[in-house]
Amino acid sequence: MVDNNIISQLGGGSGIDTQKLVTDLVEISHAPQANRLDSREEKLQTQLSDYGILRSALADLESVVANLASPDIFDAKSVSVPDTSLFALSELDSSAQAGSYQVQVDQIARAQSLSSQTYASKSAEVGTGTLTLRLGDWNSALDDFTVNSEAVGATIEIDESNNSLEGLRDAINKADIGAQASIVADGNSYRLLITGPSGATNEVEITASEDAGAPGLANFNFNATNQALTQNQEGQDALVRVNGLQVSRASNSFDDVIDGLTIDLYNASVDETVNITINEDRNTAETAIRDFVDAYNVFMEQAKQLTGVNQETGKNGSLASDSLADNLVDRVKGFIGAAVPGLEGGFGSLANLGIQTKISDGTLQINEDPDRINTNFNAVMENNYGLVKSLFTPQTRSDSGSIEVTGFSKQTNPGSYDVQITQQATKGSLQAGSVVAGFPLDTTGKDYSFDIAVDGNQASVSLPDGVIYNTPEELATEIESLINVSEAVSGNRSSVSVSYDSGSGAFNFISDNYGSSSTLEITAIGGDTAELGLAVAAGTAGQNVAGTVDGEPAFGYGNVLLPKIGSSADGLSLLIKPGATSATVGFSRGFSGGLSSLINGFMVNNGLIDRREDNINESLVDIEDDRSDLERRTEAYRSRLSSQFLAMELIVNDLNSTGSFLEGLNDRLPFTSPNR
Repeated sequence: MVDNNIISQLGGGSGIDTQKLVTDLVEISHAPQANRLDSREEKLQTQLSDYGILRSALADLESVVANLASPDIFDAKSVSVPDTSLFALSELDSSAQAGSYQVQVDQIARAQSLSSQTYASKSAEVGTGTLTLRLGDWNSALDDFTVNSEAVGATIEIDESNNSLEGLRDAINKADIGAQASIVADGNSYRLLITGPSGATNEVEITASEDAGAPGLANFNFNATNQALTQNQEGQDALVRVNGLQVSRASNSFDDVIDGLTIDLYNASVDETVNITINEDRNTAETAIRDFVDAYNVFMEQAKQLTGVNQETGKNGSLASDSLADNLVDRVKGFIGAAVPGLEGGFGSLANLGIQTKISDGTLQINEDPDRINTNFNAVMENNYGLVKSLFTPQTRSDSGSIEVTGFSKQTNPGSYDVQITQQATKGSLQAGSVVAGFPLDTTGKDYSFDIAVDGNQASVSLPDGVIYNTPEELATEIESLINVSEAVSGNRSSVSVSYDSGSGAFNFISDNYGSSSTLEITAIGGDTAELGLAVAAGTAGQNVAGTVDGEPAFGYGNVLLPKIGSSADGLSLLIKPGATSATVGFSRGFSGGLSSLINGFMVNNGLIDRREDNINESLVDIEDDRSDLERRTEAYRSRLSSQFLAMELIVNDLNSTGSFLEGLNDRLPFTSPNR
């Protein structure tokens, strides 16, 4: 440094090594403060690392706990079936009922197949207009069609953009009603092949409405008055016998003949019977519970090393005095030993299952002592399996069959809640005038058309020309089908039910949805539609359910009641059925859901652990700032010492010069000269 260089140049008149002295003094001043910062930084880095270990341990525990929250774990089943060419079992659900079943396949399902006339090319024009497709059941003579009210139809439009055999194929497939269209080469020409969904009541009816300037779509008619298409194969249901009872299904794949078991049929044989055995599989749940006990004990061991005395080093862990870590471990331990919130009756805690906490170290142990029957784990699993399931899994309850708890959220607090219904939910409705037309009703030459808005979705309906309806009930079914087949209605999850009231002699229209948005309105009618009692008119809108939950006004939407936001019951979803007046409903997350919720509260993004780690990182940044400040102060101290020692050396040097001068002066004075 410059000052030290000056001192060196002056010769160090004091004889002191001031450069070393400055360095030593600076080090004596700097070292304690630097050591304190290093020590604090090391501790914070260790805490940050240990929080990572604690987070990982919590995540491992939570994954095991979350597995126990699934009812499927407790409802697991196993199935045995001999080799057979008749069918295969593709899925076994936890809802399957244990038992033995004898299965016989009498008939497999198949789909109706229709083919068109031949066309010269795939791009040949087919005409423009609309095709209305409906699904139902043709009689053997193909002169009477019964609409399947449960199936969805469609009206497709063919215009200049898709006026070709390929365009028609794509439009039918895009309608997505289950019918499949393909083009099949027939020598040097092509046919359109339409295959409906499998099943006897999923056969296809097609009615064309041609544009006058581009005819041709009538070649695809397949209805009671015009069958331009050829039926190659009729639809039929699968026929299966289960324990001697014959049932029919539209598909060869079904899961409702034996609940929870999906069966895929391949062949039929009236001479072969296959035995299927479904057994309860409690080993899955037992294994999951034992895995939880092991995972909890591992968590406690790791937590003890971090928040207590480290067995390897004999020193306290880095989180021993950390309030959040202590609180986290205490709350997990507290939940393990406490009763599960919201449970009523049955088992309330792990102790009922024979899982106990060791006083010595806080870990869990499973009691399998055969002499302690009431709290013996194996005996409890054998004799009270249902209560074990209710202990671990989320539970909802209602003391009224008319009020059903259908959902809950993270915000919902476990407990019981009083529900009072003050207004019933209703559906939008419209009652037409009396029908003046006689039956049988012949539509030939008539304009029976009208526009109707269902829940705000506009549909145009027109009875097909040349059809005879024998009864008003038959016509009501037809009108209902034509409304619901509209893309504007079905595509917006709306539908309508149409019936005939013989007392008033009028048609009744009722929306299938509840609530204030459930509306019906006839907006236009054709020239002859008044004969059916229909006129331009608006019906009566539905109303939302209204009520209270624990005395607080709830929000009603349709027939669903939602508790007040921010209330203890917030997040519950209540389905209110007609006639409901009141109920007491309850909710419990179960042991697994409650513990998962507790753990996730610490681990969630921006949760308690995240915030603690942020605080540690901020403290580490502060240490870097403090270290920079210390270096600046140290350099300033070094400079100050150097300046002070430089001044001292200058003074000593001056004194030395003055001493030499005085000694020489004494030699020159009279009477003192040595030469005298």
